[in-house]
Amino acid sequence: MKYNPALPSVADMAARARQRVPKFAMDYLEGGIGGEYCLRRNRTDLDAVQLWPRYLRDMARVDTSCALFGHSYDLGIGISPVGLGNMMWPNAEAHLARAAQQANIPYILSTMSTTRLEHIAELAPAVAWFQLYVPRERRVMLDLVKRVSASGFKALVVTVDLPAGAKRDRELKNGLILPFRITPRLILQALPRPVWTGLTLKYGMPRFVNLSDYGDAGDIKHLREFLTKFFAPGVTDEHLREIRKLWQGPLIIKGVQRAGEIETCHALGADGVIISNHAGRQLDAAPSSTSALRALPAFLHQKLTIMLDSGVRCGLDVVRAKALGAAAVFSGRSFMYAMAAAGQDGGRQVIEIFRDEITRTLQQVGCPEFQGMNASWLGPD
Repeated sequence: MKYNPALPSVADMAARARQRVPKFAMDYLEGGIGGEYCLRRNRTDLDAVQLWPRYLRDMARVDTSCALFGHSYDLGIGISPVGLGNMMWPNAEAHLARAAQQANIPYILSTMSTTRLEHIAELAPAVAWFQLYVPRERRVMLDLVKRVSASGFKALVVTVDLPAGAKRDRELKNGLILPFRITPRLILQALPRPVWTGLTLKYGMPRFVNLSDYGDAGDIKHLREFLTKFFAPGVTDEHLREIRKLWQGPLIIKGVQRAGEIETCHALGADGVIISNHAGRQLDAAPSSTSALRALPAFLHQKLTIMLDSGVRCGLDVVRAKALGAAAVFSGRSFMYAMAAAGQDGGRQVIEIFRDEITRTLQQVGCPEFQGMNASWLGPD
């Protein structure tokens, strides 16, 4: 094992993170929408996936590599976009970018990140992808895509499952105001977490720095109005056609679940999709990503690269999703738990945990290559 055995799993890191991070930040990371039924379905449906092992073979070595869009990554797990990442742990986004670059896994930076996209591209030049929330104003969209392209990001991930802002009860109860603002209630939650508080004071309050070029980001009153008006109330075919013309690299659509919409994405020039329900944060009645992936007809996997996120917490989940047809999977919460639990070493720690668990799972089921994992290993429903 190449990681600290005191934190041997994502679950252990999550438990430690809750001791080190204020409640309002943890609720922002962990919470879903409504009664959080979709949040729980993501886990229960993944847990229900069984794999039938094959023995009587030499499994001393396995190949965990994963090919995506002409690049060979070392693992089939990547880092999902998480807005306000530096609220979870100061400087988390930069630490994760460095760890992803070193480990050769994809890192998707959110439009709502709190580190400038140009800096992340410098830290992770071979593995950085950018997640785009489509702006309402065309000029802003054009400039964002231009910046992403000029910075050298390897893929553009357009999120389409955010036509309206979500009402998340945990955030309302905590009085969390986005963009981030200090209130007496938040101060009372932060004081018992001195390391987080000290580092936050050192690095500064998280701000939506990638949007500050398009409005008065220094004034909270104006910024709140700015953000309300910033995003398009639904991504349309016209948006995707224009983005496809602007962006020359791999184009990935995140948030689609229905086969017909995936076909439309392919027709509009997308190279891949990420099956996702926004980690259970937008629609409580949405199907789990696992069930949506299961329902896809086989021919779609021949047309474009199909990936998955929402609910992934361990290497076994990665192999499960690959058996269901996902070329790769992504997780956001797992990596933020790691940062909050172990600070700047958290990224390396969680990546090595995933590497160990993926390797051991492949060995246990008798599959010598991650790329070779398929439906023939699935157990009964």
